Amino acid sequence: MKSDEIARYLATHPEFFDEYPHLLTDIRVSHPFEGRAIPIAERQILNLRDKIVLLETKLAELIRFGEENDVISQKMQHIAVAMMAARDLPTLIHALYLNLREDFAIPHAVLRVWQSAGDEIEFTPCSDEVKAWVENMPHPQCGAYLHPEALTWFGDTGHLRSYAAIPLKNDQVVGVLLLASEDAQRFYPQMGTLYLQRLGELIAAGLQRLLP
Repeated sequence: MKSDEIARYLATHPEFFDEYPHLLTDIRVSHPFEGRAIPIAERQILNLRDKIVLLETKLAELIRFGEENDVISQKMQHIAVAMMAARDLPTLIHALYLNLREDFAIPHAVLRVWQSAGDEIEFTPCSDEVKAWVENMPHPQCGAYLHPEALTWFGDTGHLRSYAAIPLKNDQVVGVLLLASEDAQRFYPQMGTLYLQRLGELIAAGLQRLLP
């Protein structure tokens, strides 16, 4: 019999070792690390111990991710509450920048809204090229690249290393939020963008509520 045939037989006949229990102590297998021969039952214990360590590591990782998500969710709630409380566009914009700076530690943020609704810089007209760039994004984009025109909105960018471009979209795109950081790894291409997308939807809903 070939080894894979033996493995299939033992997998389909677990009662085998009930009929021959002495084999659990008589069969000697190599220790996975020390090279000495040990009973098969001891090898099983070692395998189970390794699996327990792996499961504990995964559990600790899941707990860490859960705690991080709880913190982010709480920050998102702060922004949502602030925007719901805003009664005009300047208040909403101020609340957005404040929460990004205080809760998310993002001091470099630029908002542009397609519809002209005031004298604030956030309503400065954008080129059709920039609008097309934003409206063609299937999801927020992160990395070291930013549209050249949009890059100028930050003024001096010599100290900035990474960016996030977030379309402000519900049923339609109403603008864009740009975030920037001196840390090259703050916004990187492979990072998850679920919360950034939700932030864009939240801002879009707040703007649509107050735009004329």
